Amino acid sequence: MTDVLPSWNEGQAKKAIIDFVASATQPGPGFVEPTDRIATFDYDGTLWCEKPSYVQADFFLRRMREMIEAKPELAKEQPFKAISENDEDFLGHLLEHAAELAKGVTEAYADITTDAFEQAVETFFASATHPTLGVPYTSVGYQPMRELVELLRAHGFTVYVCSGGGRDFVRVVSEQMFGILREHVIGSGTTLEYREGDVYRTKGVEEPFDEHGGKPVHIWTRTGRKPLFAAGNTNGDQAMLEVARFSLLVNHDDGEREFAYTELAENALAEAAKRGWVVVSMKDDWKSVFAEPGL
Repeated sequence: MTDVLPSWNEGQAKKAIIDFVASATQPGPGFVEPTDRIATFDYDGTLWCEKPSYVQADFFLRRMREMIEAKPELAKEQPFKAISENDEDFLGHLLEHAAELAKGVTEAYADITTDAFEQAVETFFASATHPTLGVPYTSVGYQPMRELVELLRAHGFTVYVCSGGGRDFVRVVSEQMFGILREHVIGSGTTLEYREGDVYRTKGVEEPFDEHGGKPVHIWTRTGRKPLFAAGNTNGDQAMLEVARFSLLVNHDDGEREFAYTELAENALAEAAKRGWVVVSMKDDWKSVFAEPGL
């Protein structure tokens, strides 16, 4: 028999996933019609590596440094001040400065068309590499999660990304990396407006932000359904996991093959223990982390 999750070690997590998929797709009390088989995955730290910093942070920080060089007075206000001073505390805890960061992010690529933004993202991915792994960012997707996405899709699930990061940033690589169509990417975004025959990005931020309670709200807005299956890795994913029937939490406990940390995941891990969510140990449940040999 073919191993449907070859990069997963045999254990409770793998068994729980396979048993759930069978229950939801085969006749019986757990059966769910294909139209209701919605699976949602966080992106950063759930589908690809988010350490030592977020991939999208690298993209935007590069642009904001260019903006400071062109207009030094920007360095008087956050987040440009932290970038100019290389404030490691600020830059190392970006989620704690979400409002200030959002201001810089929206200004970084405001007043350009959506096509121009996408070209900028494509240019970034064509040359940027992970700062410690030394490979293109498109190579740091988790192989076990690729297999999980494929398993769900093969059993009639419609798979969505639900990222706290930028929707339009993730759309550029989601299909290449995980086979997830761009129209199935849910995430945070700038406000948009139509001008003279095209769609432009503005300095506004769509509310709610696609984090915490914003995730189930965005999922409902997009699909008219709650997720049947949801996967995340931090406190920001907790609300999404709470509304799903099957909830999976990735625990970053492998400091040798990836990064070991529980920062910003403490509440979600505690809730997982209370609610019986499936907690995936990267160290114990995954035979390999990345698809590329040597990673």
